Amino acid sequence: MSKNIHMQKAHIIVLTWNNENLLERCLKSINNVDYSDFTITVINNNSSDNTVSIIAEKFPNVSIINNNKNLKFAAGYNSGLKKMNIEDDDFMILLNDDTIVGKDFIDELIKPFLDDKKVIITVPKILYSSNINKVWYAGGKIDLWRGLIYHIGIRDFDGPKYSFLSETQYATGCCICLKNDDLKKLNYFDETFDMYCEDVDLSLKAHQLNRKIIYAPKSVILHNVSQSLGEHSFKKNSLKLKNHLKIFWKHASGIQLISISFYWIFFHLPYQLIRWLYLRNK
Repeated sequence: MSKNIHMQKAHIIVLTWNNENLLERCLKSINNVDYSDFTITVINNNSSDNTVSIIAEKFPNVSIINNNKNLKFAAGYNSGLKKMNIEDDDFMILLNDDTIVGKDFIDELIKPFLDDKKVIITVPKILYSSNINKVWYAGGKIDLWRGLIYHIGIRDFDGPKYSFLSETQYATGCCICLKNDDLKKLNYFDETFDMYCEDVDLSLKAHQLNRKIIYAPKSVILHNVSQSLGEHSFKKNSLKLKNHLKIFWKHASGIQLISISFYWIFFHLPYQLIRWLYLRNK
């Protein structure tokens, strides 16, 4: 490990909305992190539960930024981050409130930046909290010819093939590590994505800058998947499909849009409908 890694200032920033029990569990795990110089901030999207009082009573070391309404993911983070006093060279780890982090997860996210100046974002290995032997995220793929966006290894058993440091196409918003200055260069999150694909858009903008996104599997977190909407809910799947279309319209070329349309009409949409009907009845 690079000897100066603990000299890097890190800020863990958790976005939350009406999720007091899982947020409390998340903050407890962050308090056990073994890293010498980091802060914890919760961006609260106007929760109506006991979020604010729980933080005040149980986590006096945690700062809180209150948005005046539920701004959802992109606008919630953008609004909160712009209110924070963070140096350009500091690292920020944007983290879901329904996660549990490993105690050395910061070290392993920062190390790739010190080894390669082209790195702009790092992401951990993410396992299901309901089954820690199964992978939720081990890197991400974006196919702008078929219109496919998916996690590598999802629902597969964890193993050696998911344990190698590697470049990946997109970083999941569940946990993203990057420098404050680089987020400014990426112009923050695109707030037209009301939920889902903000992270894909950020990743595509990162590639346009000719920078690298690194999957760092020695950094491990657990994720309570789709707590807000339910993993196989109709609302979740319809939102994802809508925002996938917005991503392709924004980033795909004309010929790619024709290719995506053909693939979606004849293959993707029928498959997704059958899959949703099957999974919701399991």
